[in-house]
Amino acid sequence: MLLLPLALMGWASVQGWRADEVLREAQVIDPVWIRVRQALAALAYWLALAALVAGPATWLKLRLDAWRARQSRDFLYDRLLLCWRALGHWLVAYTALLVGALALSLAYELSWGWSHFKAGGWFMLLVAVPVLGVLWAGCLLIKRLRQQWHVLERPSSAFLGQPLGRDKAPALWAWIAQLAHAAGAPVPDHIVVGIDQSFFVTSVDVALQPAGERLTGRTLYLPLTYLSTLSQAETASIIGHELGHFSSRDTERGSAIGAQFSLMCRHFSSLSAEAADPAWIERPALWMTQRFLHHWHLAVHHWGRAQELVADRVGGNIAGERLFCQALLRVIALDTEINRLLAEHHPNLIQALADHLRHTPLRLNDAVLDHAIAHPFDTHPPTVLRLQQLGMVLDDALLAQATRVPTEHDRHWFSELTRITNPQGE
Repeated sequence: MLLLPLALMGWASVQGWRADEVLREAQVIDPVWIRVRQALAALAYWLALAALVAGPATWLKLRLDAWRARQSRDFLYDRLLLCWRALGHWLVAYTALLVGALALSLAYELSWGWSHFKAGGWFMLLVAVPVLGVLWAGCLLIKRLRQQWHVLERPSSAFLGQPLGRDKAPALWAWIAQLAHAAGAPVPDHIVVGIDQSFFVTSVDVALQPAGERLTGRTLYLPLTYLSTLSQAETASIIGHELGHFSSRDTERGSAIGAQFSLMCRHFSSLSAEAADPAWIERPALWMTQRFLHHWHLAVHHWGRAQELVADRVGGNIAGERLFCQALLRVIALDTEINRLLAEHHPNLIQALADHLRHTPLRLNDAVLDHAIAHPFDTHPPTVLRLQQLGMVLDDALLAQATRVPTEHDRHWFSELTRITNPQGE
């Protein structure tokens, strides 16, 4: 961010000195081209200087805004997207300044090389070839930033899943409505079942795969894998926690911010993948984006943790804090086993999970308690902290219930509630 503008300023200064020396010696027949080169060198210098000033100024503004976001939840909610957009504009402007300075300096050298072709100027023309490649990389980066950066203005996500309408599962909808009332939250607009995620809610637009159906509003995602291994009371506690994210304007805005920030991270991963071996002119933009996400993540994580603990209390109010903790521990213990089976691509994951749990007992240890539930949007606090906030102490009875072998009731209550004969919806 600093070295590149300084290097370009140094190069332009040397070019200006070279032109001045030629004019002093008055050894040229046509001084017009020397004047043009002087102008090219001067303009390249000022563009590089502008980049040198803009870089640290934007960096300081980024750090200040991220610090303010950690101090104020409202600042985070109101300014995250605005600051992300501003960063995108800065990256385009900063990269354009570097590209402009480099292009002007290169034009100077090409002009000199052409006019001194027979005196060795051809070598400068040869050296210009790799510089042209760097210029091309910078122009492509500007194009990508202009085309892709503002995709997040309407955040959306895609999941494998099948929607369950009110007409298809009226008993399920009635049950969810009761849980929403107990949680003091609105009833979700959509209920989706799938097998490749854990429980979650989101307010962002969702594109369901493979059908491509688009859902807007509040969506509750129910994983059939976990539903086949949890009791109905345990599931009610977990759903109560998820609906707790909709229980107030602040918690719902926090959920939306978590989703938005996750999409920003994905956007950066995509941008980095397109520049797997970035040219030096691309590196400041990639570095600044990575720094932005790092410092704002501290704020998102700070307030996200507070939001999750509030939702935990809502989940504890559904059927008691002990049952919620039991359900939480069970979900954590199941997470590793389900992810392992997902990676093995079983044709019938629900049956494969049931067979696996009959022969492989679930385990809970200190490493598991430090684990945070996988979630497509939010960052959950470590499990041990969540238990402490609810005032729960692990005992043998709680661990035994959380790691029990699924009962017949655990396996079939959801399919009976929804009248689905094939739990995978195939």
